Amino acid sequence: MANIVNSFTQTVDNLVQQVNIALQTMVSMNEAMSTKKDSVAVSYELEDPLTGNVSTSIYKIPSYNYVINQLDSMNNTVGNFISGKGYVAYKDGSTYRQITTVPVPAIPTEITGINSPTTFTTRNNWFFESMMFPQLLVNFDLKGKIEDTADEVYVKRIIVDNPTTVDTQWFIDTFVNSTNQFTYADVVSILNANNKRFWEDDEVLDLPLTLSPYSGTFFITNSEIDENGQTIYYLNTLNYALTSDSSLVYNQQLSVGSLLRYANSIYKVSDINTSRNSIKVTLMSGLDYPSINNTFEIYSDPYAQKIVSIPIGYDECNIIFIKGINPYYDLQGSQWGTGIPFWSNNLVLNNNTITLSEYYSKNVADFGRQLEGQAKEKYIPAFFGSIPDAPVITADMFSVKQINTHLNSALSNSDIITTKQQIDNTKSNIDSLKSTISLQKASLVELTDVAARRDLQSQIDANISKLKTATTEYSSLVESLATIAYENSAVLADPKYRIRGFFPIPNGKPSIDSTNSRLEEIIQFDIAYRYLRLDNTGNPLADYSYTDPSTGQKVTGVFSEWNIVQSPIKQKVYDASTSTYVWKSENIADGESVNINQIDIPIQKGEKVEIKIRSISEAGWPINPLKSDWSNSIIIDFPANLQGTDQVQNILSDAATEETTVKLQDTLDAAGVTVHINDSIPNPASANGTYFKHLSSNLEINKNTKDSTGAVISQTSVDLQSFIDDFSNNYYITVIDTSTATTHTTTLQKLLQEILRVSPVNWNNI
Repeated sequence: MANIVNSFTQTVDNLVQQVNIALQTMVSMNEAMSTKKDSVAVSYELEDPLTGNVSTSIYKIPSYNYVINQLDSMNNTVGNFISGKGYVAYKDGSTYRQITTVPVPAIPTEITGINSPTTFTTRNNWFFESMMFPQLLVNFDLKGKIEDTADEVYVKRIIVDNPTTVDTQWFIDTFVNSTNQFTYADVVSILNANNKRFWEDDEVLDLPLTLSPYSGTFFITNSEIDENGQTIYYLNTLNYALTSDSSLVYNQQLSVGSLLRYANSIYKVSDINTSRNSIKVTLMSGLDYPSINNTFEIYSDPYAQKIVSIPIGYDECNIIFIKGINPYYDLQGSQWGTGIPFWSNNLVLNNNTITLSEYYSKNVADFGRQLEGQAKEKYIPAFFGSIPDAPVITADMFSVKQINTHLNSALSNSDIITTKQQIDNTKSNIDSLKSTISLQKASLVELTDVAARRDLQSQIDANISKLKTATTEYSSLVESLATIAYENSAVLADPKYRIRGFFPIPNGKPSIDSTNSRLEEIIQFDIAYRYLRLDNTGNPLADYSYTDPSTGQKVTGVFSEWNIVQSPIKQKVYDASTSTYVWKSENIADGESVNINQIDIPIQKGEKVEIKIRSISEAGWPINPLKSDWSNSIIIDFPANLQGTDQVQNILSDAATEETTVKLQDTLDAAGVTVHINDSIPNPASANGTYFKHLSSNLEINKNTKDSTGAVISQTSVDLQSFIDDFSNNYYITVIDTSTATTHTTTLQKLLQEILRVSPVNWNNI
């Protein structure tokens, strides 16, 4: 080729070429201002002036639409960074940290010049709900009511005391069922006006971690540019799953407006073709450009939900107030909003119908309720307690009383005693008659005069008749007394006696714990007693042995004769002014109350009892209560002026026994045994082995009348005495006196009288 460098022709050609390039560039730039494509391609043909070779170069000019989109994306990204919503990826590609704006780092200055405190403050802290397992919560969605970046809120709970169902219903009627909105000041004013007790719980609660509601990835299988220059992405699937499902089920589908994450950029679906599994996207933030063989991920706004979970308890009347907190400066709201009132037992378990009350009783272990009770009880540990003083007792504080006088309280003691006196008088009369009859019978044996014997026998018969009447009267009185006992259900039991009385309660002692300003009260007593001999010494102690299984050795123990009983425990009552339980003072004047400082020890006639007492403090109670030393001991004797048995009871007991005797006597009378016994006479000839069982006048004999041939004509029954009298008076015998050899005739009766007048009788002469 000829050397035409810098020739006029060459210069003109270059000029034409440059003009063409400029014109083509202007056309492309004009197209870039109106096209929806991301860029416009500009091709240039350039000839090498030395070689003459022509080469084509293609350049892409960003379209105006693309630049605007990129600027919007950058603006959104920077805006998110500034607002704290932006995230930056670490080198590992999987760890993200939120971008926050902070001032230029500066070293804090040292803190000086703070004065020592002279006052203190309190913070309401009703923490008992945190001691339940599982914990009971109520949830509130605060989306739109607090800043999206907030991660904690300030919660105030007012817990209204509801010891009765009436209090609970008042709360429900006043707050829960009301259509009014109540401010914090309104609530406090209403509660104070109605004298309702309440507590406040102030707590800063962290908002729970946010769980992405969706799960799903979308593999980019291919891409293409449509006629408008927009990129179409082909995906392996359009489905994703809800993370709220127990197992992931991919039954949700992308739609226009769905958000996707690609690397560190966020895209929004602007168009979708479900038949081709293809989408078009618009960049929302970030600078990453999707490419084939990479993936989109389903994305959701991390601030879509702002759920706060507030602990609650069983049977609580709650009114909840919530304040937002600025996440950058920890600045809380200036005022409480309106309250949220509810009664916890009315709540039902989420996705269930079981009430909180039912769930609590079956599933919740509430350790906080125990701590709450201990807080209100105001227990004093033994470590901080003081040893109490022992009581001082004297014997004149106590006396011996019969305790079972109630058994026969329905009986008329005067009637019983009067009847008993009549029985005693009648029995004395019976004994006197029996003695008189016995003496008369003895005299009857010695009498020889018939008239005198007959007269004495008449007296004996009269006394026997009186004895029978007295015996009948005695039986009637005994039966009437027994009837009184039966009809009034009289209990024939021995009287029971007790040593009873009161002793002074020592004053409480101050605690060694400076936080407890009140005195530690004595709430119970150990009462020890033992029975003594008449010389005030104890009974011999007995030894008992057993074999220790751990060592195999024999162990001997001495059994104590002391008996220890504990008094009742002092009662606690609720003090509304302090919202705690306090010990109730003893009232020994109230006969319906069983007091801790009273004694009741059994005793019976002939016994002595030694008594000593020690105090039990509330400090350490009930696990390890502090106790005093034993008091001085006293000895109580059974009073000599007290009867060992009950008079009325003895009368009734004797009547029951005597009734048995009377019934036996009636049986003997019915059988005629008594008549036979009363007919007996003393036996002066008992030494000779002779015994007269009956009087002759009371013995029957058959008297026969015979004719001349000796045949019995008639037969009559007469008593033996009449027969003898008739025989002795009507039958004669001849008496021969051998000394004079004379005879004479006389009756048997006269013969016997003559014999009896002769003393001694010479039977050999008769």
